[in-house]
Amino acid sequence: MDRPDDLKRVLAEEIRAAIAEASPDPGASAGAIDSGTAQARGALRRAAEVLTPAVPEDAPLAPFKRLAIRAARFLWRNQSSFNSLSLAASSEIAEELDRLRAQTLRGLDELGRRSGVQEARLTLAEAAGGSPRDRGAVPAAASPAAGELPPGVYALFEERYRGGSDQIAEGQRFYLSLLKDAPGPILDAGCGRGEFLHLLRSAGEAGSGIESNPVAVEACRSAGLDVELGDAVERIAARPPGSLGAIVAFQVVEHWPPAVTFRFLQGARRALAPGGVLIAETINPDSLRAMRAFYLDPTHVRPVPAETLRFLAEAAGFTDIRVEYRSPVPAAERLEDSTDDGRKLNALLFGPQDYALIARVVA
Repeated sequence: MDRPDDLKRVLAEEIRAAIAEASPDPGASAGAIDSGTAQARGALRRAAEVLTPAVPEDAPLAPFKRLAIRAARFLWRNQSSFNSLSLAASSEIAEELDRLRAQTLRGLDELGRRSGVQEARLTLAEAAGGSPRDRGAVPAAASPAAGELPPGVYALFEERYRGGSDQIAEGQRFYLSLLKDAPGPILDAGCGRGEFLHLLRSAGEAGSGIESNPVAVEACRSAGLDVELGDAVERIAARPPGSLGAIVAFQVVEHWPPAVTFRFLQGARRALAPGGVLIAETINPDSLRAMRAFYLDPTHVRPVPAETLRFLAEAAGFTDIRVEYRSPVPAAERLEDSTDDGRKLNALLFGPQDYALIARVVA
């Protein structure tokens, strides 16, 4: 008879090999993982009940039954030891499966976010190469004009430096309350990867987007979002007057020269219904910390001070306007501001990194 330690080791190796052979592919759904874990746990519970049966106190002839169980264990002690070791090894494997399940669920979210971008890149590459594949969605981008980055390159840049979709969405969640009573559909101008459109859908609000990057458009459409490929300024100018309840533009106006920003504001004022709201979030150039992020993006044209954007909005016809400063620098990364000079220096170096211009159309 092999030693118990050897039996345990051999059994554990065999179980691990069987699990590895039957383990699901990375695309398996969380529901399948949950089902497999539940079945394994149920089998272990049944095995434990068979291995160590319990006799209820009120069972007929309970003392004799307990005596019979002890006698059986003595007669079959080697088999019982093997069974116990088997059950212990299986329990260890089950614990490892629970840990792997948690890791898999975390990974599925990240894979889902990246798969749209990867699929869009593949679509564009095949279209550019004359592939007969017909998705009926986003056409391949033409060669970029001089001074412009290819759409796929900028999609990669955003993926690496802008932050994860969950992080972006959490920062944008604040704006949902401002749009609760919007008198019409909500348009996201320059919607990018669609983080805010996902938030709107979760909140039960009607929302659509316009985006000039075909890679981002394909990723959004693959996620079931209503996104139009095109220039936001031109498309908003073509909307019927008063046809929108709200327009949002997150981190967009810094990509435009002042004349384009003004045309955008004029078109938004015309397209918004009475009571409608415009939200334009951009980098706060009064914060030196924020300006580093501004110059990190190679497609930014110029920073837009809050006073400038307010003036342009007023010139475009908005009257009810306020500025909301957002994204404060964590206190641990700021200087001590126990003095007036310290507070002034903090405001200059580590002021809020973003601000939002919020303009309403007076009903």
